[in-house]
Amino acid sequence: MTNFEQIMGRSGPQPAHATGHDPVWAWSREEIEAHYTQGHCHVLAVALRRLTGLPLAALWNPFEWHVEPDENGQGGVPEIVHVYVTTADGDVIDIRGERTLEDLRRSEAGPDWEACPYGPLTDERLQELVYETGNLCPYDEADVEEALEVIRRSPGLSDAVARHAAGACPSGPRG
Repeated sequence: MTNFEQIMGRSGPQPAHATGHDPVWAWSREEIEAHYTQGHCHVLAVALRRLTGLPLAALWNPFEWHVEPDENGQGGVPEIVHVYVTTADGDVIDIRGERTLEDLRRSEAGPDWEACPYGPLTDERLQELVYETGNLCPYDEADVEEALEVIRRSPGLSDAVARHAAGACPSGPRG
């Protein structure tokens, strides 16, 4: 049994959200999308990566900085707009399912979408952004488990994951 089958086919009690509220997967579809596009996209991306092996990537805001660069323009941390995974053919998968990178950039970055850089995000850099710079919300294994359950309960998303689980590509988007 593959990791995907083990995670997607599990049964029994489901994890409760760390805050004690209803688990994310029990929320309305609109609330779930808001959660995974407004502050917790990286948690869903980690779950997607776990299921598929696809690489993480990020969309950055070139106009806002979480940590300002020094006087020489070095060491800054720009604001992250969105975290997702990329497929071998250059498409992306996030809470809205599989779509083109252009569609993701337009929907997540708004009118300045063309100015927003994007590219691969290593696991190490993600951890830095979460725990060292505070650019992204901290998360734990319970949050990832909830995201896995959201994926399992979302037909379009679980279908996209199933298509890419066997043939995950270790590189980033094609350029």
